[in-house]
Amino acid sequence: MAGTIATGGLMTLPASRPVGYGLRADANALDTLKVRLVGHDAGVSRTSSVLGSVVPGYLSRRGLPPIQGRFTLSDSGLVFWSADGAMARFPLVGLVREAGGRERRASTVALAYIDESGGRPAYVFRVDAGVFETDMPGALLDLASHPGWLDSITATEWKLEQPLVPSGDSTAVWRTAHGIAAGTYADSLYALFGRPTAPVGLIGMRGRKAGRLGEYIASRDSLALDPARMVGMPQLRHTLAHELAHRWQARAPGQVATLWQKVVPIRDPKRYGYGNASEHQAEAIAFAIDFLQTTAAAREPATRSIRLLDHYELLVPGTRILVRYLALQPIYRAHPLAGLLTTGGGSEQSIH
Repeated sequence: MAGTIATGGLMTLPASRPVGYGLRADANALDTLKVRLVGHDAGVSRTSSVLGSVVPGYLSRRGLPPIQGRFTLSDSGLVFWSADGAMARFPLVGLVREAGGRERRASTVALAYIDESGGRPAYVFRVDAGVFETDMPGALLDLASHPGWLDSITATEWKLEQPLVPSGDSTAVWRTAHGIAAGTYADSLYALFGRPTAPVGLIGMRGRKAGRLGEYIASRDSLALDPARMVGMPQLRHTLAHELAHRWQARAPGQVATLWQKVVPIRDPKRYGYGNASEHQAEAIAFAIDFLQTTAAAREPATRSIRLLDHYELLVPGTRILVRYLALQPIYRAHPLAGLLTTGGGSEQSIH
């Protein structure tokens, strides 16, 4: 997503890396997961115990920060209810595919990896263009093992998400890009990373072909966005934060490198930033911004909000240290969690 790579000990990779999911998982890791799933092969007799199950956890769609909620499973699909009452539906199975000499329906749930760094296993499942993390996987483990009864379920059509603005409406595209760049959210980012000298632009044909949703070019100090290829304001806000994070990298590489010491790589090979330190840093910065914005007006106890940070950190390592650094900046000094974050209270890993 960036047009420049920070220096100062950071990894340098080509700037044309495609945005979003698209890399294959490590074969050895997948073999290990298959072993872990052997004991969860659900046959026809277990259908009734699986359907109707509720699995709590955190859903990260399209690479965005995780949202707390729960999945409910039925023969008509998966329904995710977020903690704030929003709903998202996912088909239980896809179209028929041939595998191993027989026809099977593609399951929409697959176990990506298991993280045991937090004291208890956290299971990360792929669901559509995203992942769902939980420490109580229950029925999702059964679905991930692709039980035989899945092949008898009628496939339901995927609900296509509508773009934020129609690609053919150039006026709406420009208005949306300029609107986000001139809004209060952008002002908070400028207070942290500075404002690009060039007016916001739109991604050109070359960038679109490379799959970029946003682009920062340090040599011109310019920012470009592509609202027509985004599916909602959260994705647009995340892209803006990610690209302005690249501006910080370009102008203060030593500072970023100092903060980044001992941060472990992203584990998920399909998450944007995997294998690319510069993009990983920009994602962690965008995650940190989202956490601080999300918890600024939270009505939950501070300790529960702090625990939410563990789930951000699990998906994108480095988020925690950047949250603690940003919480020291003037714009966040009145944040309700500032005291806990800046005194080390946000350093515990307590996945719940």
